[in-house]
Amino acid sequence: MEDKMNNNGGSERDVRRELRRQRRIRAQITAYAITGVLGVSVISGAFFTLDKVIGAVKAYNEQVEETVAEAKEVNVQPAAVESPDEAVTDAEVMSGEDMLDHVVDTCISEMPLEDRVAGLFMVSPEQLTNSDAVIKAGTATQDALNSYAVGGLVYLSKNIKDGAQIKEMLSSTSAMSKYPLFLSTVEVGGEKSVVANALGLDPVASPAELGSNGNADEAYNTASRVADYLNGYGFNLNLGVNANLSAEGNSFGADSKTVSAMVAKTVEGLQSFGVSACLQYFPETINSGNNVDGLAEVLEPFRAGIDSGASMIMVCSAPSTGITGDDTPSCLSQTVMQEVLRGQLGYNGIIITDSLSDISDRYSSADAAVAALQAGADMIFLPENFGEAYQGVLAAVQNGTISEDRINESLRRVYRVKYANRVEEITAQ
Repeated sequence: MEDKMNNNGGSERDVRRELRRQRRIRAQITAYAITGVLGVSVISGAFFTLDKVIGAVKAYNEQVEETVAEAKEVNVQPAAVESPDEAVTDAEVMSGEDMLDHVVDTCISEMPLEDRVAGLFMVSPEQLTNSDAVIKAGTATQDALNSYAVGGLVYLSKNIKDGAQIKEMLSSTSAMSKYPLFLSTVEVGGEKSVVANALGLDPVASPAELGSNGNADEAYNTASRVADYLNGYGFNLNLGVNANLSAEGNSFGADSKTVSAMVAKTVEGLQSFGVSACLQYFPETINSGNNVDGLAEVLEPFRAGIDSGASMIMVCSAPSTGITGDDTPSCLSQTVMQEVLRGQLGYNGIIITDSLSDISDRYSSADAAVAALQAGADMIFLPENFGEAYQGVLAAVQNGTISEDRINESLRRVYRVKYANRVEEITAQ
């Protein structure tokens, strides 16, 4: 055995070191493959869909197999005890998080400024195409996406006629986009479920029903059912996870402990089955005038959702005077978003505004969008006038009011969610 090891190039330790080196090469080539396909796609004007990324990685990995073949041919018996310095560490092989960061950074680096700015907007298909009640993705949608590479679209009852129609529309829209899209709706459960009601599906329990039963596992099961049918039609984001305390409406109830448990399990149920969860509406929908300490119970459901990995949190348009000391809408407040949501609650995911059309009587579309990004929002939701809001943000970046680094910071959070569950699929090829 010793002679065989020596004949093959040295000691067992040398061979293991060589095997580790080949694994690092493979990880690096996978990264280069991702970089290459994304770069070529953008330069050529093609779409860099996940299938293209996977295809490129697979082709590169087939090439690198020739490189590692020699190491694989080495007949090495496992050592009785492997010393710590011989273990393959995360630092030696690119981890999933490293690969995710690489994919995200590569996407952003190849995008023109106009596309990066548009990628921070979530609008309706009607706003995108300047049409009424969009029920099909056709030439108007393709032309609009070519001009405005928005980050997401939200679909309501008027966009849904039957199962085949909505599935085809979402699939076509996704294929038309140069970049990954959030395809969202507001599926809260019960009578207020947009998709289930539009398609005549068997209703799931409402938040109020779940909260009154107090069974958090049932909240998980309900969210899983919702994720299953949303995913089946092509939706990948549910904006309808209400984390507010209320005895009325779409809330799980007024008891902070109960609502916290329900929110946590709802987030888990959605996201475990492929649908990102957005918590509504931070910090509260009606201004109470309470400071952060006075809002401790109100904030607990949001904290629970954050701990469960909520991908997105929607900040309300109502002011929080007890926190800010003035009547600035929460979704335009740096104090609310940066100091409380990111600082005190430790949230690192996507912050999206409430509908900016709600504050159109006080702010122009452009001013509201710019103010929201300056205050710390990552995505702009339903501005009163999408074109004006987009042009306002683009001009603000071009004149230095908002830095490109600030745009990239938010876009990076957006893309980390969009690619988070696909890195394993990419690297496994």
